[in-house]
Amino acid sequence: VARLDTLVTVVDALNFLLDWKDADFARDRAELGASPTDDRRIVDLLTDQVECANVIVVNKASSVDESQMRTLRAVLTKLNPTAKQICTDYGKVELSEILNTKLFDMEKAAQMPGWFRELSGIGHTPETEEYGISSFVYRATRPFHPHRLQRLLEQGALKG
Repeated sequence: VARLDTLVTVVDALNFLLDWKDADFARDRAELGASPTDDRRIVDLLTDQVECANVIVVNKASSVDESQMRTLRAVLTKLNPTAKQICTDYGKVELSEILNTKLFDMEKAAQMPGWFRELSGIGHTPETEEYGISSFVYRATRPFHPHRLQRLLEQGALKG
């Protein structure tokens, strides 16, 4: 049985530093689905994501040169010096890097910027409403067949 006990965030190596240096508001980018009254800047959203992660997956690593990667990793380390960074392409990460790690600590998380407001519900708009994010939970008495599921994932049948 795998424990979901790690807070993972994925950073786009190609675009993170561009967005980091940008002063755009979330509402200015239609693809983010933010409400017209959202006054947060994209850099603030990026910061929130990185600060609370136990593991930062730096995706599209091969799309940046060595200098850009050094700069990106330095910024990520400044934002979250304790997070493990994994550089990859196509989101390929060993499951042992993100499952059963025992890295998540609710006491530490509660002390991070913004978490008190989130935990207490003060001014919180669910991400499902704010950004149009949806999810589902699959429940069944029989587990997925691991080899068939792996084939399905490798074929790219589940886009998202």
